[in-house]
Amino acid sequence: MVLEFLDPAYIKSKLDQLDISLSSLRDALRGTDSRTLTDIYNVANNVLSKLDVALSTRASESTLSAFSNKFPSAAVLADNLSNPTTTIIGAAVLGWDGTYWRRIAADSSSRLKVALDSIPNPSNLDISLSALRDAIRGTGNKTLTDLDTDLNNILGRLPASLTTGGNFKVALQEDNVGLLKDSKIPNPLGVLTNLDVIGSTANALAVVNMLTPSRQPYTIQNISVSTTEASTSISAPGAKILIIKNKGDVDVLIGINGTVPTTNPLTVRARTVKVIPHKGVTQVNYKVASGTSTIDIEYYN
Repeated sequence: MVLEFLDPAYIKSKLDQLDISLSSLRDALRGTDSRTLTDIYNVANNVLSKLDVALSTRASESTLSAFSNKFPSAAVLADNLSNPTTTIIGAAVLGWDGTYWRRIAADSSSRLKVALDSIPNPSNLDISLSALRDAIRGTGNKTLTDLDTDLNNILGRLPASLTTGGNFKVALQEDNVGLLKDSKIPNPLGVLTNLDVIGSTANALAVVNMLTPSRQPYTIQNISVSTTEASTSISAPGAKILIIKNKGDVDVLIGINGTVPTTNPLTVRARTVKVIPHKGVTQVNYKVASGTSTIDIEYYN
């Protein structure tokens, strides 16, 4: 059995971005007066109730005619109109360019013509929202509902408790083996089969007490991985438990005790940790299909 899980450091880096609680966000949006949408609705209705429906009767034609002698005579408009010294009345929209007042142009449909000196294009808005949506949902077009369903299916298959009184509980189900459920295995226990990850299919079950062995593992950190295959040797008798952590964003292809297989190689996916029980790993080969990555290798012999 090969175990794989997300790198805890990667998960923590994402959770650290949730730096305020939902209640703090709520209070910040509502302000010191704890306003809600209901408050805004009530204020708007209050303003509406104060509008006089007879506003159109407040100014009659006879009243407005008294203002006719208050305005200067009309002036002829021109394309290059100097800054006027008197009030000008005209059906024109003017814009000041620093020297002249110029009329704003419109097209034949009476739509305003606007030409920008430069069109802003923020560098971080480099893809469309639909492209971002498709990239997040992936080739299977998955949604959060699909994820919720899958997670609930997984939870439904777990026993009520994974550990009881210092003993491990193991639930194992395979097509041709039947069902082994909630069987207690004494602690400590280690079962290692002759598992070879190169070229053939094999099944293995390894249950290792977290306190055994008590010594620290051998650790090789920050190994650079490129498209050129490289390897790390492990002295005899070899690693019985091999842990490979992929710290990069590109999948790493692995060969155990030999070169990376051309077909169906062992893969340590980006930002995951893979735990491999083995009869004795003396060499780990690694490369990526494209780009680069960084891995850590830990092992017990």
